[in-house]
Amino acid sequence: MALEGVSCFHIAKALEAERIPTPRAYLMNEFGKYVANERVKHPYAWVKGTVYRILSNPIYLGNLVSQRYQTKSFKDKRIVPRPEQDWITVENTHEPLVDQATFDTVQERIKIKQPATWANSNNIFRGLMICGGCNTRMVFSARTGRKSLGHFCCNKHRRYGGTECSNHYITLEQVRELLLGDIRTHATLAAADRDKYAEYLLRLSKRELNGEKASYQKEADGCQRRMTELEAIQKKLYEDRVFGIIPDDRYMAMSADYEAEAKKLKARYYELQTLLDTYSKQTNDIRSFTKLVETYTDITEVTEELLHTLVDKIVVHEKEVVDGEIIMRVDIYYRFIGKVGDAEGEALKAPKIRRNTKLLMEAGVTSEV
Repeated sequence: MALEGVSCFHIAKALEAERIPTPRAYLMNEFGKYVANERVKHPYAWVKGTVYRILSNPIYLGNLVSQRYQTKSFKDKRIVPRPEQDWITVENTHEPLVDQATFDTVQERIKIKQPATWANSNNIFRGLMICGGCNTRMVFSARTGRKSLGHFCCNKHRRYGGTECSNHYITLEQVRELLLGDIRTHATLAAADRDKYAEYLLRLSKRELNGEKASYQKEADGCQRRMTELEAIQKKLYEDRVFGIIPDDRYMAMSADYEAEAKKLKARYYELQTLLDTYSKQTNDIRSFTKLVETYTDITEVTEELLHTLVDKIVVHEKEVVDGEIIMRVDIYYRFIGKVGDAEGEALKAPKIRRNTKLLMEAGVTSEV
């Protein structure tokens, strides 16, 4: 439900309607715990916070994570969350319930603040539209009595005016038209020859990411070299202290500085390794995408289920003038593969799709996906 874009509030209401006991009520019934807890008197009263905490639990990935919370002190027993770097994770303790890509997508979905009631039922793009100028979310404004049902505009500009971002917008119909045509293009190419299309996407992805990957690798190597140097420096510093070459107070000050630097470098190194590991999964992710998208060859409309199955985000850039024509670039980022760039001379033989471009031409909107 979360993957399809259903909010934590509505998931809680669905669980309540199906009379699924809350975690506390379940523990009380099974093990006799929380008997005195007031909330157990209403065993089916789910709240969105409980749903959020369950969905964000890494146990979905087959990992056992402890030390996520702690008490404030031995006197104050109130529970507070611990920083993620202080968690203790044991991987592969049980069979994963979902794959990593699905888990990551759901985390992005549940971060989005959604109203308890659907004020704009036409806005199936809630949380997916991003302003290319300031990298913040775009908000939907419904229209009545006009040809368009509404449009998306930059939230910063609407709130603060032109001092923060420009007043660029895109209509709901334009987004639907662009996305529908692009999904059908990917679906047709995948259906024509899935393996060849996967190789094509992999070539494009490698060309876009090679520079970024090389930069990460260079920084990681630099971190590793510096950590080795710091280890040697600290060892020499300790020997100097033992033989009285430097005083204790000087040693303590210098040692603290080196320890802080080493800790910072170690954290950054692990962060870079995580980023580099994502590139090794590129082939599997691309094949997952081609297998997923090829079933949508004959779609005629963009539904909420399709949208939240395929798309991570849609970035709308500021209008620009190209060859005397006003153009707005729209980048579509898909699950598994992200944004697919233009091929620059590379092409695949696949059936052409006729697209109704009248609406886009009138609006001066194009897609560079």
